[in-house]
Amino acid sequence: MAAQKYDLHQLGWHSFQQLCLAVTTEVLGQTVESFLDGNDAGRDGAFQGTWQESAEGALSGKFVIQCKFTARRDHNLTLSEISDEVSKVEALVAKGLCDVYFLITNAGVTGVSSSKLNDAFRAVGVKHVRVFDTTWLCQKIEMSSKLRMNVPRLYGLGDLSHILDERRSKQTRALLSELKPDLAKTVVTDTYRRALKALETQGFVLLVGEPAAGKTTIASLLAMCAMDEWESQVFKLTTPEQVSAHWNTEEASRFIWVDDAFGVTQYESHLVMGWNRTLDSLTAMIKLGHRVVMTSRDYIYKQARRDLKKTSFPLFEESQVVIDVKELSVAEREQILYNHLKLGDQSKGILGRLKPFLPDVAANERFIPETARRLGNSQYTKSLSYDKQSITEFVVKQQQILLDTLQNMDEHSRAALALVYMKEGALDSPVALNEQEIRALHRLGSSEAECLRALDNLSESFVQLVDTDSARFWRYKHPTIGDAFALILADSPEHLEIFIDGTDIERLMDLVMCGNVGVTNATNIPSGLFEGIAQRLKLYESGVDRSIFYFLRRERFYSFLSLRCSRDFLVKYSSVDPQLFDRIVRDFARSWTGSSFPLAKRLLDLELLPENHRLSIVEQLITEALDGDELAVIHDSELHAFFTSEELESFLGRIKSELESVVDTSCQKLTENFSYGNDAESLVSELDYNLELILAAYPSWPGIQQIIDTQRRWLEDWVSGVTGGDEKSEPSRPVSDPSPVAAFRRDRSIFDDIDL
Repeated sequence: MAAQKYDLHQLGWHSFQQLCLAVTTEVLGQTVESFLDGNDAGRDGAFQGTWQESAEGALSGKFVIQCKFTARRDHNLTLSEISDEVSKVEALVAKGLCDVYFLITNAGVTGVSSSKLNDAFRAVGVKHVRVFDTTWLCQKIEMSSKLRMNVPRLYGLGDLSHILDERRSKQTRALLSELKPDLAKTVVTDTYRRALKALETQGFVLLVGEPAAGKTTIASLLAMCAMDEWESQVFKLTTPEQVSAHWNTEEASRFIWVDDAFGVTQYESHLVMGWNRTLDSLTAMIKLGHRVVMTSRDYIYKQARRDLKKTSFPLFEESQVVIDVKELSVAEREQILYNHLKLGDQSKGILGRLKPFLPDVAANERFIPETARRLGNSQYTKSLSYDKQSITEFVVKQQQILLDTLQNMDEHSRAALALVYMKEGALDSPVALNEQEIRALHRLGSSEAECLRALDNLSESFVQLVDTDSARFWRYKHPTIGDAFALILADSPEHLEIFIDGTDIERLMDLVMCGNVGVTNATNIPSGLFEGIAQRLKLYESGVDRSIFYFLRRERFYSFLSLRCSRDFLVKYSSVDPQLFDRIVRDFARSWTGSSFPLAKRLLDLELLPENHRLSIVEQLITEALDGDELAVIHDSELHAFFTSEELESFLGRIKSELESVVDTSCQKLTENFSYGNDAESLVSELDYNLELILAAYPSWPGIQQIIDTQRRWLEDWVSGVTGGDEKSEPSRPVSDPSPVAAFRRDRSIFDDIDL
């Protein structure tokens, strides 16, 4: 079978040398010392030892590896192009440093040229010469999924159809087309390696970092590895409910990728509540061999971790990989910058003008991967002056420059970006607008036709067209564009009103706050617009059917009121919807871990919760604790806040006297409701955690230690019984032996050929 063709001419001299040394390291099976500089004396790499070239023979001695890169597609190498290398090799032979000479090139080498090259190097004393051209390189890449996994940029430089077959899903194929343009620009960082190790060993990784730090890039590389190395179907999903729906016990390997798992630009507590309900299924999926990757902005995860049931899913802590852009080495930053510029749309003339400033750009402490993407895209640099001050400001003041760029766009482009923003960052294609959205476009000075043309013009710079297994939609090229657009709205009262009128109320709840309550990146709605928002919220909450969708929407509604609304707005809303308090009490009884609890607690703290409703909540909490349904009521100080001091003293006194019965009832109910499709250890972990906290809170209660110890032993025996003693807290996965790693050192500037 013919070797897969890879566009190696797009790599650049530095990346090509890294690739060659990675390939030879794998072929030789030992560490290759490298000399990545401009004064290598004819050696890009060196190795001393024995290489078993074939079953018939081996080569021994001191090896020299020299790489010859060309930026010309389909170019054939000639002897004249490497004539200067012959004299260098002669000097190496004289010093006893070259017994075997490897010449590796991404050019083609004809039979005639190969013979001439062999003769030339043998004539200066080399014992063995091997010339490896682009066909050989592509064969090695084709044969090794492990090599592709460790150099994932290769996925963006070739035809990816070879890692798929007809069994792969529609979304997997669509994802390939979405990812490939960016994969060619990726750089393997230490963070990627740590994330890959977590995914291999534990089946789960949570990528946490600041906006534009490269979380999605790393997730996309992991997705390609899953398709290639593990032959997984890949599903890029957005909600816990979608993850549960894609759990297929018959499928050998699925890769689930959830970007912004706990909210896109702000924390969305209803998503966390959904994950808490899905954790048992998630654990079971991973133990069956499926792999899951989640990403989250750092400030959002900081809020989410308070509400996540980490006792039911400890991998949230154990497999968390924090991406700190400050940890990127200078070499990694330079490679990121080089790739985006080399494969961007800037002309060679512009690249030549940028070239002197690029080392300082990569060294700037404010550099992030998004800096490189924008600098490589001509849409972002139209007003850039090519001097040190302007380019430094481009790096340091990225958000302000992006704001200026958006504000200086024509009205149709701004309207197109506004439309994507109003549609929750995902505008269906083909675009079909309702009357409300069309009116908003007209008020922004555009029309449906002009907006669609603008979307096409903005494609791959500010927006991109994305396919899923069920739909196609427009989204921002990077989430920071949506962040910047929110700031533009906040600074323009006229545009803010247009935005509110043209945006679905459910989408508004994810984007705004009613009164300044400190939600990061949320648009603040002034008090003059409270009445309209309150009326729309009431219609939203009351106009849903009594189904699972009703429950999910109610969760979102409660979450919005508790996290994004000031006291003044809550007063306004309760006057518009006086039945709010009755619904909170009713839903509180179902589960205080849902979003009704934080809203009730917020109303209590703000002295807005009526006394009769507070008493109803206290009565429900007491009943749940005594019936063994919710042991957290016994020790949780936030729940105790609903009690008066006298009520709490009376409640705890009763629990103290009935503790053994209460705990025993709780254990019995848990085991009686167990289904063999669930994870027994995960189910017990939360109960065990509550027992531990009760013991810690009341260590002086008579007999408490014995009561807790007895129940814990009983639970351990029960788990062992239903699992056959094989239950494990983590999946057991084979880990491939790490490839020998080439150690790189470099003096020559990586940007030498940026404008060639």
